[in-house]
Amino acid sequence: MAIVVIMPKQGQSVESCIIGSINKKKGDNVKKGEVLFSYETDKASFEEESPSDGVVLECFYREGDEVPVLGNMMIIGEPGEDYSALLQGSPEPGSDSGSEESITARQETVSAGPENNAPQKLESRNAGPGTRFISPRAKNLASKEAVDTAAISGSGPQGRILEKDILSTLENRPKMTPLAKKIASQENLQPQSGTGLAGTARSADLIPSPNTVYANDFEDRKLSNMRKLIARAMHASLQNSAQLTHHLGADARRILELRKQVKADVEARKLSANITLNDMVCHAVIKALKKFPNV
Repeated sequence: MAIVVIMPKQGQSVESCIIGSINKKKGDNVKKGEVLFSYETDKASFEEESPSDGVVLECFYREGDEVPVLGNMMIIGEPGEDYSALLQGSPEPGSDSGSEESITARQETVSAGPENNAPQKLESRNAGPGTRFISPRAKNLASKEAVDTAAISGSGPQGRILEKDILSTLENRPKMTPLAKKIASQENLQPQSGTGLAGTARSADLIPSPNTVYANDFEDRKLSNMRKLIARAMHASLQNSAQLTHHLGADARRILELRKQVKADVEARKLSANITLNDMVCHAVIKALKKFPNV
């Protein structure tokens, strides 16, 4: 019987993990206990073992991809086994089948009618030199689909961007997974190509949007997976937590005098080992823990 291997949730605050390495590819034989893949959070690295013997029927992500926790990662079963029933009820990773169809249907319904029967209030939007205008419906759709309007030429009066302009851009852009769409909206990125299932753009396919304001005398350097997660966690901490700093002090004159005596004894060859301040602190901590074990 086929089994779904999900991305484990390592802690209450962890929302996604980054794939470090994939040890078993699609079609490989696996035994129970063998390492399938490794993944990273903002604090540590982990390895996921196979829950049973079998064959890797499907692997939904690649090395370097960011995977939502509790999302489908692999499927293990017998060769040729049908696992489609296991994916019912949740969109298949790497594709946007469930939500994309409803979005497309809504887009077709909206585009079939007029832009709006009543006059709409123009909203200005800063998008580089000059002032850009965009209709409210176009703005909402662009925000929902993570579309950069700075590079769109509006077909409305005075270059106003209409909803049909956004729909035209979506037709020429690869479909995006929900995770890629979320990252693109947060970090102002756009898909370069689609390397996922059916040409779907993943988070690894995102690139920075063209810069129309600043000069190009800069260099983009890719952050490591661990640094990326640490930066995101620190930014969230600054936004959501009150900043508080504790200052503690201790009288270290006696231990410093003892350290000077040790250095003198080592130079005089009365001691064979150089006892450092760190050694002294560790010794004190060990004695304290023995005296107060409940700590």
